[in-house]
Amino acid sequence: MINHSRNRPSEQGNVLWFIMIAIVLMGALTLIISRTGSSVDQSGDIEQLRVRSTQILRYAKSLESAIQQMNLGGVSVDEISFENGDTATDYTNTNCSDASDANYPDCLIFDVQGAGLSYRAPPTGANDGSDWIFTGANNVGSATDPVGTSGARSGNDLVMLLPNANETLCIQINRDLGVGTPGTLPSDTTGIDDTEFTGTYANALTIIDADPGLELDGESAGCFEDANDSDKIYFYYVLLAR
Repeated sequence: MINHSRNRPSEQGNVLWFIMIAIVLMGALTLIISRTGSSVDQSGDIEQLRVRSTQILRYAKSLESAIQQMNLGGVSVDEISFENGDTATDYTNTNCSDASDANYPDCLIFDVQGAGLSYRAPPTGANDGSDWIFTGANNVGSATDPVGTSGARSGNDLVMLLPNANETLCIQINRDLGVGTPGTLPSDTTGIDDTEFTGTYANALTIIDADPGLELDGESAGCFEDANDSDKIYFYYVLLAR
């Protein structure tokens, strides 16, 4: 009888070698799948941020265009009214009323007989759910490079603000707009006045940041942190530069 036992150590060694190769290949495949999944998730997150960014900027642009048309139609800058039935803040502008204003209801932005727009709440996830703020109490940019002019009251811009904005979304918005340093937010050290606009342009605070580059100079839209208020994040959009 022929004894084959002398072949078994070699066969066992080959089997162990193939098992080790299989383990290594499975580990590599798992790593590739994991990285691919992370990449897909990251791409999906970025795409969602871009969608929200586009929604916000398009809505702001629609308000800006409406105000431009109102001005062309004879509505003055102090007659513009953000009165609506959705926000907790009352934006009733006494300069725009059926009793005293010949331009009524043309001066109403959120009215079918005015500009014909509807108030839209911020997109889900864009901020903490706070309402949009419409204010005429700030200049945007420093005195050397303002969006409009730099004079208080006469140079106050009509601005819409998104308070308590999502940081990641704001970084994406600034990236889309080419504002500031990618991946960071400008820090504003002069504070911001969020007093609602009801026809009066108050003495202004200037939206400006602490970096030497003054990243918000000349920028009509973008995001920043308010260093005077625990780095609260705002998105701003100049609806009417003055």
